[in-house]
Amino acid sequence: MPGVIGQPAPSHPPSRPLLVAVDDDPRIREALQCLFDSAGIDSRVFATSEEALDLFQHATVDCLLTDLQMPGIDGWELQRLTSAAYPQLPIIVVTAQVTNPSRLTSPAFAILTKPFDGEELLRTIRAAFALEATTHPLR
Repeated sequence: MPGVIGQPAPSHPPSRPLLVAVDDDPRIREALQCLFDSAGIDSRVFATSEEALDLFQHATVDCLLTDLQMPGIDGWELQRLTSAAYPQLPIIVVTAQVTNPSRLTSPAFAILTKPFDGEELLRTIRAAFALEATTHPLR
């Protein structure tokens, strides 16, 4: 049923993987969007988890990148919600500090600390896309 987390109504071209990134810092969002655009990565960058969760209802997402410390639904809860609905979804955590990595409800695909290296982040995203492609080859 479209509109229910876990059963998105695809509106994204299946041949191009989609990255969703969430960070409440506008400078980080701008830097991420520039990095993704320059690398040719189809992405949607959001300020809040709520906005990102809304997209999950309308598009097939191939990788989630999230900060942890955010107002509203924080990255911990976003990771919990998305991994419950999409257990195979690669999740990349980018944070200034991971005080308790065991709090992640499923293992993150990768945890990168801020400030992060752009090339390392791109390699990690491409590896996550490759993993998602082997998990869901018909997308």
